[in-house]
Amino acid sequence: MSGNNFDIQVQSEDGSITLLSVSPDMVMKRVFLTYCREKLIDWKTVRFVLDGKRISPAKTIDELGLKDGDKIDAMFSQTGGGFAN
Repeated sequence: MSGNNFDIQVQSEDGSITLLSVSPDMVMKRVFLTYCREKLIDWKTVRFVLDGKRISPAKTIDELGLKDGDKIDAMFSQTGGGFAN
């Protein structure tokens, strides 16, 4: 880490955690793209959540109030579906 950079955790549905180095002015879309590139998945298929709320890709780390060691969740988007019998 250098300057104002720090690490946040991204936890996937299977419980695995990925550490990403971020800066306060970094937009979340960049975080999403970096995570998905490491996991070899399309960023549009994943929802990123903080405290139960979906994270806007336009928000910055600072706007979300994220600090060193904070965790966000990555969940696969679900489309379609039906009724349970």
